[in-house]
Amino acid sequence: MQLLHEGKIVSAPVNFEDAIGLYQQGDTLLLRNAEKFSPLLRELADDFARSFHTPVDIQLYCTPEGHNAFGWHFDVEEVFIIQSVGSKEYKIRPNALHPHPLAGSMPKDLQFEREITPFEIQVTLQAGDWLYIPSGWCHVARTQTESMHISVGLTPRSAHDILNYLPTYFASKSHWRTRLPVHKSFMDKQFEIAFYQEAFKNLGKDLTSSLSDPEFIQSFLNHVRTDTRTPSELKA
Repeated sequence: MQLLHEGKIVSAPVNFEDAIGLYQQGDTLLLRNAEKFSPLLRELADDFARSFHTPVDIQLYCTPEGHNAFGWHFDVEEVFIIQSVGSKEYKIRPNALHPHPLAGSMPKDLQFEREITPFEIQVTLQAGDWLYIPSGWCHVARTQTESMHISVGLTPRSAHDILNYLPTYFASKSHWRTRLPVHKSFMDKQFEIAFYQEAFKNLGKDLTSSLSDPEFIQSFLNHVRTDTRTPSELKA
């Protein structure tokens, strides 16, 4: 379990009494990867994973009345909010500065002060309501009454995942396994460059052809639909 204070993660409480004391002072209680601790939440995560063919993680939030866990922010995941107790008001805006974020491309400075998109959605969730927040959309939430909600995070595949799959696919092709003579000393630099220009041009033609080949497309789809690794395992 973690504590959130004014939008920042602070040290985990030593015991339950400390956690309750800090909660009463306005801190949010956060349990990450809650699907690992509850069979019911594990079933919920598995249901989302089967439907979207993507890794899923679940977080539980408990926030006192009149407070918010985070300030304005956006997430890499596609997020489904399930309000279980109390009520919370959300403000949601498109992200024109850094749309479609990936875990490896999140900027250190989110620069919300530069966001000039005028469009904003405001919605209040009551117990039993749910809300979908697209990946990358900026949002902030503040409780109206003491709030508990379930956050289901999905990490669907992006075009970037095609690049990650290419080594696996082309390892089965003999011409992609051909050794490059990087150890060889050519007679002159121009001849060496010309050699690689020709080699890379031929590989580029094969790559272009493969990307539109039904065999490659089906192989990629089979791979991503059966890969059940978690986001942390995918980044390893």
